Amino acid sequence: MATTGTGQVGLTARVKRPFQNLSRFLRDVWGELQRVVWPSHEETYSYTAVVVIAIAVVAVWVGVLDLICSSIVTGLNLYK
Repeated sequence: MATTGTGQVGLTARVKRPFQNLSRFLRDVWGELQRVVWPSHEETYSYTAVVVIAIAVVAVWVGVLDLICSSIVTGLNLYK
């Protein structure tokens, strides 16, 4: 590290250090993104369809459970 005559770390070294770390980090991120195998359009569409169908199934399931629970509460006359 660059030091001044008083033994303190130089101002320019203290200012540059975080940006050097950030620069190295961004280069590493870009290198990793270059190695990613991205899905094709067909795979993306099929995965999206699977997610939409799964959400619809879970929504129906939660709706049926809600209907059952509300029928039980109504049948017990807990809320008048």
